[in-house]
Amino acid sequence: MSEDSGIRELAGRYRLITPLGRRVMRGWDLHLRQVVAIRLFAAQEDPDQFVERAAALTGLDHPGLVQVLDAGVSGDEPFMVQEFIAATTLRSRLAEGPLSANEVTELGSALGRALAYAHSQGVAHRDIQPRNILLGPGQEPYLTDVGISATSAPSYMSPEQANGQEPSTASDVYALGLVLLEALTGRTEYPGDDATTALARLNRAPLISPDLPHAATLLAMTSANPDDRPDAATCVDMLRGSSAKSRVQTRTVLVAAVAAAIVATGITVVLNIPKQSQPQVEPRDARLDQPRSTNSVQVTSRPATEVTPNIIEVPAASGQPVQQRQQPPRTSATSTPTGQPPAQGDYVNVPVALVPPPTETTVVLEWLPWYLDPVNWPKPHKKPKKPKPTATSTPATTTPPPAAAEEGDEND
Repeated sequence: MSEDSGIRELAGRYRLITPLGRRVMRGWDLHLRQVVAIRLFAAQEDPDQFVERAAALTGLDHPGLVQVLDAGVSGDEPFMVQEFIAATTLRSRLAEGPLSANEVTELGSALGRALAYAHSQGVAHRDIQPRNILLGPGQEPYLTDVGISATSAPSYMSPEQANGQEPSTASDVYALGLVLLEALTGRTEYPGDDATTALARLNRAPLISPDLPHAATLLAMTSANPDDRPDAATCVDMLRGSSAKSRVQTRTVLVAAVAAAIVATGITVVLNIPKQSQPQVEPRDARLDQPRSTNSVQVTSRPATEVTPNIIEVPAASGQPVQQRQQPPRTSATSTPTGQPPAQGDYVNVPVALVPPPTETTVVLEWLPWYLDPVNWPKPHKKPKKPKPTATSTPATTTPPPAAAEEGDEND
């Protein structure tokens, strides 16, 4: 304690600044130079035992627990140093109204996980109540004062504690059930702060409506028999509507649903991919990668007018010229008896296959702009090659024609 400035200091290291709550101060660690929360306790019959129990809590490290940093005794006043969290208490939040079912699910799950970790380390909270639950800036909950209190508040005391037994992990589950029930309904199930309040739970069980969210879970958590209460980890599963077996089933269903969605998406993508037409010319330039426009030209071939087919008749005896005439109607008088060879000079009907009339078809011609069609690309201009002169070639000499005067002399 500093007498000159009037500012209290604990153990020459922690300076008390402003109050945060009942017997809780905002402090400053002079050694680590950081803000801390300092909780002050009443005088203890055995201060050394208190310091030893508080120092053992420094090994607890969980995101849902307010970490204990140090503990000591200043004069006859024990104190405990914890990490500072800019938060409000659940008690202040419930003064504004109850929480929704989803908010209670998240609150109970986070507190249950933190409590399960403390229980796994052999530490019971001993005093779970809305005042010892902090809500951070994102409404994330923290359990504070873990393992410090000697007894629980009368409103959240378990039936076995009301009968004089020591707090246990089962009594923590009971107190957490009452806190969640209060968060849903907005009312304290056993109000008061005296022995009558503690004994009220021996006369009646908590009033939990079957229509209340998490009713089955709350009934199990607040069972009068501590052996019938689930542990903290099981409470988390029950609050989230799952168990170890159902979690596996849920994962299986989710995996199957994701696989079916992937298959359905793949089929949709395949069906939506348009068919790509083959290019007319093998791409040989980057310009061919540009989008090409396609014009559809419909070419329709119409069947010709009906023409009576001609039948070529070949003489049976051959040697005579082939005659071509229109086939007369076939009657029984002109038909040749079946199985008899034709006589010489008779004509034999030779069947000719007729081509069926053409059907209407549609041909799609792909049109390319001239600047994308490699066929129309200009070819590089080549200069004509000059003939190379040879060493043996000599320039041709021409003899000039004789002068006119000389020709005249010869004529004379």
